[in-house]
Amino acid sequence: MNILRKYDDFILNNASQISSIESSLRTLTYVLPGRFADAEFASEALFAALNLIGLYHDSILVRAAENLEPSKKPIPSPHNRYTRYWINSSKTYQRASFALTFLQYTDVLMEMGIQKRWGKQVKWRLITMIELIKVICRIILLYKTQERTIVNPAIPRREIDPSILNQENFSSSSKTWIGQHTGCKRDNLSSINYNPNSNNNYYTSDINNYLMNKVLYFEDIRNPSELVHRLHGIGRLAELLYILRPLVYVLALQKYGNRSWKPWSLSIFIELSTRALYNYFYRKNIPGGCRFLSTLEKEEQKRRIRLLFFYILRGPFYEKFTRAKINNFCHSVSNKPILSLFGGILRDYQPLWENIYFYSK
Repeated sequence: MNILRKYDDFILNNASQISSIESSLRTLTYVLPGRFADAEFASEALFAALNLIGLYHDSILVRAAENLEPSKKPIPSPHNRYTRYWINSSKTYQRASFALTFLQYTDVLMEMGIQKRWGKQVKWRLITMIELIKVICRIILLYKTQERTIVNPAIPRREIDPSILNQENFSSSSKTWIGQHTGCKRDNLSSINYNPNSNNNYYTSDINNYLMNKVLYFEDIRNPSELVHRLHGIGRLAELLYILRPLVYVLALQKYGNRSWKPWSLSIFIELSTRALYNYFYRKNIPGGCRFLSTLEKEEQKRRIRLLFFYILRGPFYEKFTRAKINNFCHSVSNKPILSLFGGILRDYQPLWENIYFYSK
């Protein structure tokens, strides 16, 4: 335990540097594929390790942020308020959300390792099992959130600026005071800078930042659970179809093969059907329809729409259309200084799109 405590202290004392190192190493994982033998596996191993270690670092930063001065505490985003609320409300949600996150961080690495060691037949069994576990986890999340749209990621994101923690280590304790009756920590007025040389004797930007940090929006005062509408009827059906879609796609791939249009068509049909069902549900149950969804719901719906892009990298569509376009682009920019670098990266990633299921799922 002493070693763990020392590690926590080390992370807090070097939070900014650790965050920069994580970002640099994460960037490195994007350019490693194709550079040497097994570079793809090394890249994914590093990427998965960084993500998993980052989860622990996030927990350290969150605990440290609780002790910050009130004016320096970051206002959590709707996503973090929502996910943290359910994590604190339900141990089952907590376990399911972290299990789902773990699989999302490591599925590519596991697929690569199994394919390298035991071949494609065992690989597809692993893929089916992973997708089945993800479906179970998402159904648990749907049930534990009282049938609300599942947001991704299902755990809070890192939103704490590590530099704030470093500054706090050197700040004076006189900048705050503790109320005698309430016991709450408050900012000392002397900690707010005043600029007597200003033409209008206005406060400096520190007071502006302080006040802006205290601004509340409508979603800031809503109960976290109300940031996502409850689903029923058509809306519940749409979410269940969205949850089951990856498993249905994998089973169809094993039945008809990757070159068949049936799995691709079935998968995109389910995706588009869920979009239509969601739009119908919102129009019928929310005044103003999709325009008056919460910020968190809009972000999740936009994320799901962006994921439709990956259909151009899947199955027969990729074989018949996308691959030729990528090859032509890479060939056309091969002699151009900057674009050739981008083209080279595309060529390095092509084997991954073609052979690794989770890269373009």
